[in-house]
Amino acid sequence: MLPLFLRALLLLTLASLLGCSDEAPQRKKRRPVDRMVFRDAPEENAYERIPLPPQRVRVQARPNSATVGNVAGAPPFQMPTPVCQPGKDEPSRSIGPPTDGQLVAGCRMPAQGPGYIAVGANVFGTDNTVALLQMAAYRVTQQFQGVPAVVIGAISADGGGFLKPHKSHQSGRDVDIAYLRTTKGQPRRFELTDASNLDMERTWAFLEALLSTGEVGWVFMDYEIQALLYEALLDNGWTEQGLAPIFQYPAGANVARGVIRHATGHADHFHVRFRCPERDKPDCVD
Repeated sequence: MLPLFLRALLLLTLASLLGCSDEAPQRKKRRPVDRMVFRDAPEENAYERIPLPPQRVRVQARPNSATVGNVAGAPPFQMPTPVCQPGKDEPSRSIGPPTDGQLVAGCRMPAQGPGYIAVGANVFGTDNTVALLQMAAYRVTQQFQGVPAVVIGAISADGGGFLKPHKSHQSGRDVDIAYLRTTKGQPRRFELTDASNLDMERTWAFLEALLSTGEVGWVFMDYEIQALLYEALLDNGWTEQGLAPIFQYPAGANVARGVIRHATGHADHFHVRFRCPERDKPDCVD
């Protein structure tokens, strides 16, 4: 027979274990996220088989007059000039599709610029890609003074080609971007984002700046975050009709609708895929 003190200790241990079992809090299941490895979800690559919309998406800034397609009478979009690090003499060339391509004379995005920071070594893009990201970041920082910079993640490697562990990001036209958040301080990595910390106004301002150019092919975004942006835009004067060509939400995460599509693993960043520059066709494949 066990000594009295050992039996008492055993009983206390069992009671403690039972108490923890009964009262253990249920942790909320976290959505899968990409940390700084910038992995593209398998679901994203299914969209390679979906043809791009016949018209380039053009979003007007005023919500009550949002339209898709080239706005009648609107001046053509003028591509800004990229700032590359270091400078280069020849224009870039995007060759092949995003999942099996190359990048010739790519523009290396500087580690920081007005309104953005670029993290990691694989920040080589087409001239158009870098110019558009710099333009959108600059517009946001002009509109919202004193806010943290946009965090730009992986674009492509120098020369393009396979970029572990990605399946895309091969031709200088894919980029991972952190959601713009309400938390203080300058983030330097991707963080899980939800209704409690998503800065919907700044995130949409950045997206709208890109969409308004007509140069965006796809945006891959967590469906729940799509919902947050969509509902906020409705509250601020946008219409369901105006948003339908832009968002997949609320049709369903598996419905092939809208430029902004769901992809798992995108609860801490979104992925923008730009169209082929006109000068690179037909070697560049959307």
